[in-house]
Amino acid sequence: MTHISDLIAQNVVESLPVGLLIVDHTGAFATVNPAAAAILGYPREQLLGRGWGELFFENDANARFNQIVMDVIQNELVGLCRVVPYAAPSGALFELSITSSYLSGDSNSAGVVVILHDITELSRMQRRETEILKEINNIQREKIRGLNKLAASVAHQIRNPAFAIGGFATRLSRQIESLGIASQYPGIILDEARRLETIVRTVARFASLGPLRLEPTTLPVVAADARSRVQATATALGRGVTWHLDAVPDVPLVADGSLLAAALAELFRNSLEFAARDSLVIGLSAAVVGERLEIAVTDDGPGIAPADAPHIFDPFYSSRSDGCGVGLTLAQEILLEHNGQIALDRAYAPGARFTLSLPRFPSHLMSRLEDTPARQPAPAVLGVG
Repeated sequence: MTHISDLIAQNVVESLPVGLLIVDHTGAFATVNPAAAAILGYPREQLLGRGWGELFFENDANARFNQIVMDVIQNELVGLCRVVPYAAPSGALFELSITSSYLSGDSNSAGVVVILHDITELSRMQRRETEILKEINNIQREKIRGLNKLAASVAHQIRNPAFAIGGFATRLSRQIESLGIASQYPGIILDEARRLETIVRTVARFASLGPLRLEPTTLPVVAADARSRVQATATALGRGVTWHLDAVPDVPLVADGSLLAAALAELFRNSLEFAARDSLVIGLSAAVVGERLEIAVTDDGPGIAPADAPHIFDPFYSSRSDGCGVGLTLAQEILLEHNGQIALDRAYAPGARFTLSLPRFPSHLMSRLEDTPARQPAPAVLGVG
């Protein structure tokens, strides 16, 4: 007589949206729900009672698919999760997320339970999004590299004339004063020459980024470096800064710590220069999302005008008459070099909020199919126990 609990369990198994397989101690399929049969591409009746090795071992394309069950059996593992390719009888190639566990027991009751989830379409969309992001980053990177060369050339061509103009304007001012002539023109020339010198130094900084020097570091170390870099700017501008850096996770990452600190420093400097008051709050928080580090830099300043928002990362764009418009472009280039992104949160108010995203490890795999090297299963009849 069938118990009500057995009926409930059977109905649950039958209605599961993911595939469920149970392989008995002989290597034969004891349980196959409809979802599993559909994923594997076999009629359910063709699977029940037949051996795993009989069905799948002959196809070399399923080596990694087979290996997950072999590893579970040989090592009596529980909860082994992998994403592997699977070649269906029709020849179609799928990507499956598999969770498998060894069922302990005596020689006649041991077995393996396998949960299958077809993530082919999801992975295809993720890879497509990744390729689009890479293409966008490549375009931006090439654009900025071209600007680097132009910036280096412009800085070289302007530096000497700007210094000469400043020097001669100073001498001219002294000579005019010695003759008792009052004129404001030499001072104007000197001020503009100094502004040119500032632009040259800024452009030279933009053009002098070297190749990445990747090394293990942590975000608190990078943030502290960035904070120290803008201390002189805060003093020169007479700004008092309250730093909120408490929500920075001490997680390891591999990056060019110096360049990453330079990028954060440009964001801090941007907050300082646009502050409407003598006191300012700058915050930095972060969270680990998968293999990426998501960072937010905030301030309580006047924010960024909607008309300026689309252009803030454009080279040499600035809403200030004395601005060079290079700092945020520099920060963007550094993030791109780290295969990362930077964006302005236009909905944030009051103040400004920049979001940064970068991989914690440059070698992290974009395709989960590469997580585990393929290994050939043992050429034997699959058995458990």
